[in-house]
Amino acid sequence: MTKILIPLAHGFEEIEALTIVDILRRADMEVVMAGLLPGQVVGAHQITVVPDMVLADVDADSFTMIVLPGGQPGTNNLNADPHIHSLLNNFALKNKPIGAICAATIVLASAGLIRGKKVTCYPTYRDQLNGGIYVDKPVVSDGSIITSQGPGTAIHLGLALVARLAGRHKSDELSKAMLVQDMPPEMWNPSLFNSIIQALLGALELKDTYTQGQARRVAEYCLSIGSKLKLPIIEMRDLYLGAMLHDIGKYSSAEDFLNKPDSLNLREETLAREHTLKGTLFVVGINELCNIGPTILHHHEHWDGSGYPGRLKGEQIPLHARIVAVADAFDAMISKRSYRDGLEKETAMQELVKHKGTQFDPFLVDVFIECLNDSPFEMKDFSFYY
Repeated sequence: MTKILIPLAHGFEEIEALTIVDILRRADMEVVMAGLLPGQVVGAHQITVVPDMVLADVDADSFTMIVLPGGQPGTNNLNADPHIHSLLNNFALKNKPIGAICAATIVLASAGLIRGKKVTCYPTYRDQLNGGIYVDKPVVSDGSIITSQGPGTAIHLGLALVARLAGRHKSDELSKAMLVQDMPPEMWNPSLFNSIIQALLGALELKDTYTQGQARRVAEYCLSIGSKLKLPIIEMRDLYLGAMLHDIGKYSSAEDFLNKPDSLNLREETLAREHTLKGTLFVVGINELCNIGPTILHHHEHWDGSGYPGRLKGEQIPLHARIVAVADAFDAMISKRSYRDGLEKETAMQELVKHKGTQFDPFLVDVFIECLNDSPFEMKDFSFYY
């Protein structure tokens, strides 16, 4: 029988723990709540639970999966317990599924289990993921790791765990019985939406001659990187949109310095930098575009923290923004400008390598160079993603 372990520490988030226990038991699975210490465990909101056993007595080999609830100080108590990391590494070594919700994702980070993996957590903990790649979604699965964002996503996580352990049919059956409502389908035409995106770019290209074809090329480069990273289709769609519209804020910039035949002065450089904020404001409030705001806002951040507008550093920079930064810089280097000729492809690639770890995410530079070497000719149009 499928058997799931849920450790409980004083200060755990009750909704997260008990919702998951309830859903898994509805799916006829054995769920064992194990307290860090003997006796009752008091949640973050003073709800008292009597665990089934003490964590020190757990036989890890008898369990199929472990799931960590979040909450504070519960998460910190889990992280400080000597048994937790040992159990997590035992499950990981045997490739057993591991779940975490809300702040508890940082316990997986502390155990060294999510470096390079896509995960989610309560947003305020996204800078404590120790190499995990934050994804702003209710539930994120990457291999054996399944994570969720917080109390409001506990039902979604519970159903995702059922789907992983018992199949999608069982999860759908429970969802229907519990009257869990799916989001209604959005009534829009993808082809029409993509045409609007193309028209917006066309308007920008009339104003800034450099941008002609630039957004499309950057989008193609970005999606080649996304393909190498095996990003899911929805992420590829958002990456495509973010790349296509990364410079849309330039539409409100003065033409005299957009097409200036030499370098910008300090005032013009300051005004030019405003395009990231203007572009972000352009998409705020548009449901189909709101996910790409961070890509537009942060695509000029640098890996070492010297970029703008937020001086974000390393993996604080959203993944899609880091991808656009590499692709955009490469296209800028090989493109002819009014004040200089474009670089040869090999020279531009050398420049990317030269700035690994300072301007660019070093891992993404390596991935992009692989893409360029794999596809020496012009890359295909990826507009079908929208």
